[in-house]
Amino acid sequence: MEKTRKRRNSGRVTLQDVAKYAGVGSMTVSRALRTPEMVSDKLREKIERAIQELGYIPNGAAGVLASGQSNIIAVLVPSLTDRASATFIQSLQQVLNKHSFQVLLGCHEYNRNKEAEIIMTLLQSNAAALVIFGSQLADKIYNNISHINIPIINVAGSHRQQTTINIETDFSAAAYTLTEHMLSKGRKHIGYIGAQMDNRLQNQQINGWNKAMLHHYQNADQNITTPDAASMQFGCQAIAEMLLRQPELEGVICSHEVIALGVMFECQRRLLKIPADLAVACLEGSDNCDHTQPTLTSIRIDYPKIGKDTGKWLVKLLNKQGEDEPEYQNNQYHLFSYKFEPRQSI
Repeated sequence: MEKTRKRRNSGRVTLQDVAKYAGVGSMTVSRALRTPEMVSDKLREKIERAIQELGYIPNGAAGVLASGQSNIIAVLVPSLTDRASATFIQSLQQVLNKHSFQVLLGCHEYNRNKEAEIIMTLLQSNAAALVIFGSQLADKIYNNISHINIPIINVAGSHRQQTTINIETDFSAAAYTLTEHMLSKGRKHIGYIGAQMDNRLQNQQINGWNKAMLHHYQNADQNITTPDAASMQFGCQAIAEMLLRQPELEGVICSHEVIALGVMFECQRRLLKIPADLAVACLEGSDNCDHTQPTLTSIRIDYPKIGKDTGKWLVKLLNKQGEDEPEYQNNQYHLFSYKFEPRQSI
């Protein structure tokens, strides 16, 4: 029996190649892959041996077209390295793995001009659902995808969009709450340091800080921001510049934990005591804040829980898909989740 490993035109082993190698028809191979219980053990073993020998990889897209079902969940995130995206994806994947769904990931690295292109590429996979994390897409993009009859879940993004489920995180309210907390401790001159400020959602933080300061009749003119990624180096540089501008600075709100750590290191270098000389707090903190000295006051957004909840909603929606074929875009749920834990550093 002649062994054919690859087709010359595509370089991929096809189902027909497997059938020819096993000495059976293409329909028999297809049946063995889709409904193995309908093929005899002897024939199935023969086909499996041919698949292994040839290195055949089934065409998932063709399988979706044949069955009308997909196990792919398309997920768009702004970054693969920031803590929020990483913890959300990990928790979401853990839930979906238990139900035989696979995540197809797209990342735009905070480039809003790439979001639409990546979403359309993801949807070409015949995804069963789309999850958009931490984005505030233009209305035009949402209009383009609103006609697709699959669940669309908008996580920590704009609540104005008409998606199946909106899991909201009010960054403005979080920043307002944290600034209010610092003001209640007697601090008046409070600055704001923020990164990734080309992201409209990130801008909600500075708006919340500004609102709290003005509500207490305090000047909200001490802020340093950057469109670049958050880093400890930026935190060190920003607090040095802010102290030069306003030596009487009493506190600082940081958009990210890593920026706050940079601020703390610079304060230690300058022999400034925290919180006696300068109160430091951050938004989107993690449990790492509990292990600094002194502990770092922070807003805690429970992204692992949000990831698990998103996975559960997806499984629930997709399991109902075959029952009544719901018009997903007309079924909206609104959830709000963030956790505030004041610490003793202020």
